[in-house]
Amino acid sequence: LAFLILGILSLLWGSSFILMKRILPVFPPLELATLRIGMAGLAMIPLWLWHMKREHWRLLPWFAVVGLVGNGIPALLFATAQTGIDSGAAGVLNALTPMFTLVVGWAFFGKNTQKSQLLGLCLGLVGAVLLILSQHRIQCASNPNLALLLVLATFFYGISVNTVGHRLKGITPWRTAAFPLVIASIPALLALWWWGDPVTPMQQEGAWNALYLLFFLSLVNSAFSLVAFNYLIQLAGPLFASTTTYMMPVVALLWAYWDGETL
Repeated sequence: LAFLILGILSLLWGSSFILMKRILPVFPPLELATLRIGMAGLAMIPLWLWHMKREHWRLLPWFAVVGLVGNGIPALLFATAQTGIDSGAAGVLNALTPMFTLVVGWAFFGKNTQKSQLLGLCLGLVGAVLLILSQHRIQCASNPNLALLLVLATFFYGISVNTVGHRLKGITPWRTAAFPLVIASIPALLALWWWGDPVTPMQQEGAWNALYLLFFLSLVNSAFSLVAFNYLIQLAGPLFASTTTYMMPVVALLWAYWDGETL
């Protein structure tokens, strides 16, 4: 079951980069990220109300970490970075997540690491580094520093994964997905209202297609996938769950090749 979920998540999340590439010509990074998190949070409100219990309020800080650090901020970082980095390269850089998951777990959560996990991590990291070095377009991007935004996003993912695995252990996946997304949607929608402009993009050609893709990105790749991912963390542990990012580059690069990007 763990490997099945791993495969499904890799397919869904590996497709997120080509989806963002298709959406960005219509919706700028701020609108893309805030609408993505805002719609995902709104979709989770019924689940949040249904599963909310009084004892869960003491876990509010940890839910906020998962919502903001694990979802809200990375969504904005990835949307911004992909204005100058190919979708395939973005998918490859995302493979740094297991390294940060291991480092954060060891440094802040006292997580013991087995030799087999270290070996598997190093092997996957070597593959990720080789893929990163092969992506010359990172160096030729309009702003090479955009790649650093993706590295920062993977660090935030490492924090979030460990928080779910160690601070929200035993909480059902529905709750560990619904509560953080509802929390993250509040600042996202406020930022959209204060700084964003979701109306003007809808006047462009192809706006409705971009909106449909944004709905899919929000409801399936963000809301539903987060439930499955949190279940995977409880089922097989944070480090195993984070290895989805070793399979995602394969999917992202296949989409990139299909879209005419240079590999």
